[in-house]
Amino acid sequence: MPTYSSPNRIVWDYFWSLRLLEENARKAPSPELARQSTALAVVMAVTVVEVFLNLWFRVRIEERKVPGEREAFLKELSARISLDRKVNQWPSRYLSGPLNFNSGAGAEFMKLKKLRNSIIHFTSSHQSVDLGEVAVHGLADTTEYDSLTASNASWALQTAEDVVAQVFRLAGIAAKEVPNALHAWAGRVPV
Repeated sequence: MPTYSSPNRIVWDYFWSLRLLEENARKAPSPELARQSTALAVVMAVTVVEVFLNLWFRVRIEERKVPGEREAFLKELSARISLDRKVNQWPSRYLSGPLNFNSGAGAEFMKLKKLRNSIIHFTSSHQSVDLGEVAVHGLADTTEYDSLTASNASWALQTAEDVVAQVFRLAGIAAKEVPNALHAWAGRVPV
């Protein structure tokens, strides 16, 4: 039997996981452990934004009750369209305008996605290392991964929260209400 949860609880849980990863990175007893938690935080930050988009827009579209919109949206969800397509098309289609990828939260999110991709899709080379009895052929460029620090984890969390806040603003949520919406969806306690 399926289990059902409110969409914001799922996003809240994902953000909670991201916060724990960020905290683990900051409090790690070694640079290696900080790097490992940071890598997971970077991946999770991109993932939580996509989960938020999937669930929040689903709720939004249900509330709008525009003829044909629900069916078209559900078709896109079931086709599992790319994250790029979601961030590029959904805000323009369903909100007051597009995310700005040239500055602010949108630009930072693109940097975050680029970092995530660099630590998931390593570039291989044709270089080899001969270690005597063992030879390694086709080395991977791990420069981005090796340079990760806890500050990258903190930035990843902040970037994910900022993208969610930007979506709220594009949805017409008043600036003074954005902290409450972030609390409801991302678990960030208003200051």
